[in-house]
Amino acid sequence: MGANIPLPMKKGFGATDRIDAWWKGPTAMAAYLGIMIIYATWRGFMEADFWIFAEYGLSGGQGGHAGTMAIESEGSHVLSPLFSPLILPGEGALGGPIPKWLWWMSPAMFILVFPAGFRGTCYYYRKAYYRAFFQQPTACAVSKPWNTYKGETGILVAQNLHRYFMYAALAYLPILSWDVYLSTQFTGGGLGVSVGTLVLALNVALLGGYTLGCHAFRHIVGGGANDWTSSPLARLKYKLWKFSTVLNERHKDWALYSLFWVMFADFYIYACTMGWWTDIVIWGGL
Repeated sequence: MGANIPLPMKKGFGATDRIDAWWKGPTAMAAYLGIMIIYATWRGFMEADFWIFAEYGLSGGQGGHAGTMAIESEGSHVLSPLFSPLILPGEGALGGPIPKWLWWMSPAMFILVFPAGFRGTCYYYRKAYYRAFFQQPTACAVSKPWNTYKGETGILVAQNLHRYFMYAALAYLPILSWDVYLSTQFTGGGLGVSVGTLVLALNVALLGGYTLGCHAFRHIVGGGANDWTSSPLARLKYKLWKFSTVLNERHKDWALYSLFWVMFADFYIYACTMGWWTDIVIWGGL
């Protein structure tokens, strides 16, 4: 076997013989993910009972109320997906199961670790943020600032938890679907649909496409199968695998669009609670 021959590549951060605008993709991805992370972090601290956020939390008298987490002014309950399932520590809420010394946390802080963990360990997102933030690699045929790539070792071994986060993500789909249903139940006893209902419904659809097209989900339903025809169960597994494969072919799109929409859904609800605009009731609601 012959010796390895290194490619004739320029050395130095960003050095390359490429003449195209190779930097646009990594830069745009860094900006996109950075904005999403900053927004989610800020909203995660909203309703927290400390520092500048205390006016929204227990000290502000919100207690077991929705605050900026849900639209309730129009007679329905349109809950932000960033705060679902809604965990309100303190008297009259979950109270007991949550130690009092954790009551300062916002409801989002109790649950965001699961969707964040699912996305953070996702195979597509790894590629995106490894390149955008860690320069591993910067881009094809572009010199990176680090000498070697050691793989997902050390702390990055935690990426192997992706499948377990996927189970939690699957559990979120019926929870968020229930929120859509609750948004159609008005206080007067009637059914209705508002713009917020449609925003939540589209969020479930996009998250469903992203989650059910996940590589780990696709492998679980059919990746280890040697027989797809001999029994009803085998044929069902094949259909699930085919369905997941169709979604998986656009996994990047599902990943990016669903991330944007979950943030937009939260911002829409936040803006309505702040009085910047109103959640228009399209049908019913009496």
